[in-house]
Amino acid sequence: MKKKLIFRSVVAMFAVPICILLVSGCAALNCCCCVDTTKYLVVEPENEFIVAYPDKALPVEKTAAEELATYIEKAIGASTKVLVESKLKEGTLANAYIGRCELTKANGVGKELPREGFEIAVMDGKLFVIGDDEKGRPFGGNKRTGTLFGVYDFLEKEMGIAWIWPTDSGEDVPKMKKLSVAPFKRRDQPKLMYRGLKFSAAYPESKTFKRKLSKWFKRMKLSNTTKTWYGHSWGRYAGKKIMKEHPEWWALWNGKRQGPHRCTSNKAFRDYIAKRCVEKRSNKGFSVVSISPNDGYGFCECAKCRALDPPGTDYSSSVPNLSNRHWDYANYVAREVGKKNPKMGVGMIAYTAYNKPPTNIKKFDKNLYTQLCYSQAYFVKPESKKKFLVNLKKWGDLGMKFTMYEYWGMHYWLDLPYIFTRQLKESMPVLYKAGLSGMKSESAKNFATQSPNYYLGSHLMWDPEMDGEKVLKRFYQAFGPASQSVRDYYETFENSLIENQGKLKNYAYLTLINTWPELFPESTLVKAGDCLEKAKREIGNDPILANRLEIVEIGYKYTRMMVELLGTYRKLGRSGVPLWAFGKAGIESEFDFWNKKTGMSAMPKAWVEFCKERPDLPMTKAEKRKLLKRALELGDMREKMLNDYAELPSMSIGMYTYLKKRKYYQWHDVVRKELKK
Repeated sequence: MKKKLIFRSVVAMFAVPICILLVSGCAALNCCCCVDTTKYLVVEPENEFIVAYPDKALPVEKTAAEELATYIEKAIGASTKVLVESKLKEGTLANAYIGRCELTKANGVGKELPREGFEIAVMDGKLFVIGDDEKGRPFGGNKRTGTLFGVYDFLEKEMGIAWIWPTDSGEDVPKMKKLSVAPFKRRDQPKLMYRGLKFSAAYPESKTFKRKLSKWFKRMKLSNTTKTWYGHSWGRYAGKKIMKEHPEWWALWNGKRQGPHRCTSNKAFRDYIAKRCVEKRSNKGFSVVSISPNDGYGFCECAKCRALDPPGTDYSSSVPNLSNRHWDYANYVAREVGKKNPKMGVGMIAYTAYNKPPTNIKKFDKNLYTQLCYSQAYFVKPESKKKFLVNLKKWGDLGMKFTMYEYWGMHYWLDLPYIFTRQLKESMPVLYKAGLSGMKSESAKNFATQSPNYYLGSHLMWDPEMDGEKVLKRFYQAFGPASQSVRDYYETFENSLIENQGKLKNYAYLTLINTWPELFPESTLVKAGDCLEKAKREIGNDPILANRLEIVEIGYKYTRMMVELLGTYRKLGRSGVPLWAFGKAGIESEFDFWNKKTGMSAMPKAWVEFCKERPDLPMTKAEKRKLLKRALELGDMREKMLNDYAELPSMSIGMYTYLKKRKYYQWHDVVRKELKK
């Protein structure tokens, strides 16, 4: 991929010329030849506001015009009319021109726009918005919609409108008696070539919510129009059919050749992947295509693969360092693809056993890109942040061009309020200066508990160097007189994570799931509840603010319930109840499951150590039955909340359903079975 894909520009401000000569044909528009550079754009409730869009408009241009009109009506109360430019009555000019209108071009607005960029101008008392667009659905995540971005930018910056989460309750539209905007010109474009929150298609959320989510993504200026992908790829290139022909390409582990991984040291396999990258029809038009390994464990144990690993590699570790072999494979494939198609880059995720910089490569091929799989959420632990930044420099020294795959709302969090806005504000500029060119984060429908992260992170993906504190203030401003109390509420959880991070040994699922009661102790929950009660008093009888605050309150009730439930599971697990991730019996139960499903031959070292560190504790039958009853009550409450609020931007019923369907972490079912014994 060429450097031109990596956008590094700041907002440009342009002085409005005193006089702009109009091109021929403007007489039909009844335009004067000079533009008044002192005339304000004025919108008043009593005057109709007319919005024009091009006669041969792209869908995004028409939609952008309609969105502007909608919010003018909501904010000011003025009646609006949206029509194509040629339908303007003779002698009449519109108040706003959206997209590639003739008058917009005549006034010199919108020349040579960058990818996904836009220009906004107020000239002669009129608004002009034009952007880099293409055909397709306006709210499609892979379509260039610069004009729509420009309209949302105007609504946000000139009218103070904010969308703090999807659905109507997150829409904050300040009421205005009148809008008066001085003449100006502003250009902007994204600094990251792609920006996104990944809501997995595997999580079956409400269709209504998904439609609203796609609109919210556009309002946050999120998109992926560059046609790059880094995901698990071997199944696409080397599926079951070709693997039957070449069983020697399977990884050798547990004494036999089997999946899900492949033998990365096998030259024939490497050559085949390079060939498929170039020939696969679905890769056509992509600037970066994936060569990433499959997900899961079961890495190759053959002599050739292990010969590439660093001396002293601990293969008994749950995540051994296998970076050398994987990045040697990646560098080779990138070089071969470059020979076949110099315009096609290849990308690989830095993930699990290959997430560290290799030590056997002096310089990466110019055709190779990586996507670092990490999260700024982990920066809550200072040593994690320091280690990441040291490794980031090593990646840079190897000449790696990088993007990031973040984790801001994954299933590890269990929809709990893992707030890390300070880390986002501090880290995004650092990452950008280090060469960050794209980012998306694994997320979920948990806005009740995670919305400050999502709102701030979305803005910083557009411009990592913008004032993050200003963005956060606007988020909390949506709660009116309760803005400070709501901020105190979320920061109570953020402070608790920082204060108690020493109790979290690492971010492995097994460790984290057992530490939530220490990360959010009762004192934290009480303090957060007090902030919420104060906020309810401050908003009084305002129905809009009450509806908005209700989302936050749902998140609080869920958090209280979930922390108690996890603490109860932990006690039951250590008493011998086979709850996955809790106690020896649960860990053994999980190992048996994966042994039958994948052939996992030995329990990971980390699991064994975990059992030693947290030995079982005896419990009387009466005590166990009492805890089981409470766990059943809390589990029922959890299921009810997830189902009752499935349409709201609260917690993720989809994530819960996904795990239940696959029989992963079925704690509630185990509790039911234990009570029947």
